[in-house]
Amino acid sequence: MIRFRSPAATFGCGATSLASVALAFVMLTAFVRSMIFPASQVPFPEPREGEGWSVVGYETADRLRLAGAYFPPPSPDRPVLLYFHGNAEAAANNLPLAEALHVDGFGVFLAEYRGYGSFAGSPSETGLYADADAAFARLQELGVPPERIVLVGRSLGSGIAVELATRHRVAAVVLVSAYTSIVDMARLVAGPLAPLLVRDRFDSLSKIGRVSSPVLLIHGSRDDVVPVTMGRRLAAAKPDARWVEIPTATHNDVPGLAGILHREIEVVLAGANAAARP
Repeated sequence: MIRFRSPAATFGCGATSLASVALAFVMLTAFVRSMIFPASQVPFPEPREGEGWSVVGYETADRLRLAGAYFPPPSPDRPVLLYFHGNAEAAANNLPLAEALHVDGFGVFLAEYRGYGSFAGSPSETGLYADADAAFARLQELGVPPERIVLVGRSLGSGIAVELATRHRVAAVVLVSAYTSIVDMARLVAGPLAPLLVRDRFDSLSKIGRVSSPVLLIHGSRDDVVPVTMGRRLAAAKPDARWVEIPTATHNDVPGLAGILHREIEVVLAGANAAARP
């Protein structure tokens, strides 16, 4: 005998299924977000006397207190690198890199993000852009004008640097291991569902053409996190950008990165200065 379910029973079953799908979607979205922002809580250590750097505080537009590590330039005419780090590290992890770049004659400001480095807040695309704005403004308060600031973004930080560079003309923009967008990165894991799961876009590919400052892209041929093809696509979207591909480098192992940055930034700045001469 065929039994028919009542409409109420059918609706109840459908509602349960929809609720299950919605819960799975929320959980998957949260998982993807945790992969984008696996925040490291390593704080800045107390600088020892004679180390040449200090911890400088700043406040975001939404009233969060953050801080960065500042290595002043050796002379007022030297550039200062405003450095935005990757997703699974804190700014403090880059102190050795900053020290090496400082020895090479640059000023360096290691910017930190909300939710990282033991600071309050929950990271998001709009939040990290606000953090970058605050760090950029603080650097100017320290006496460094935009024409002497070099924005450096590595991995996650590359999207932050590109966004900031669309709104400010600076000495140069340096992107290390840069992705086209976080949605494109998510496609490597979630396939066609990526646009639905990712709220934080960081769409550098659509923005890089609006960057008026000189652009340098550095990428490892063997990058095992952000495919080198993404870096090449960004370079193609900015035809006047300088593209440096390192055959031996992976994502987290770029041998001699400080030296590469020193050499290539000097090349880009020299080219920009030559082009500016009458």
